[in-house]
Amino acid sequence: MTTKNKIINAIKFPASVASIKTLVDGGIRVTFDLPEDAIKQAAMLMECKREMIPLRVEVKADA
Repeated sequence: MTTKNKIINAIKFPASVASIKTLVDGGIRVTFDLPEDAIKQAAMLMECKREMIPLRVEVKADA
């Protein structure tokens, strides 16, 4: 993924699922809670949204 000429391989952070909702159009919205020290990662996600960069999400259990 590229944002402002920087190549980002992954945005990694610990998280928990806050909610999962089905939208009127049949889509699914998943909301994650991030820890308060994940400000940099949240900023990177905001930049992706602003630049309309599509993401591929992979979730792994932290066990």
